[in-house]
Amino acid sequence: MRYWEACEAQVTAAEAIEECRKHGVGAVVRDRDGALVDTESGEVIGLPDDYGNFFGGDILCFLGY
Repeated sequence: MRYWEACEAQVTAAEAIEECRKHGVGAVVRDRDGALVDTESGEVIGLPDDYGNFFGGDILCFLGY
């Protein structure tokens, strides 16, 4: 997938967590609001849309792309 396609993609929580894992970042979905958070710092990586998916651009931005 090209960078711009990844930025515009909607990804599932499992896909987002796996992508973070590939980059050495632990991530989990927070129960109270469904946010994807860094397990080490507690920083919010992304917020879910109405369907529980995440914006690819948020994930890439957090990972430093």
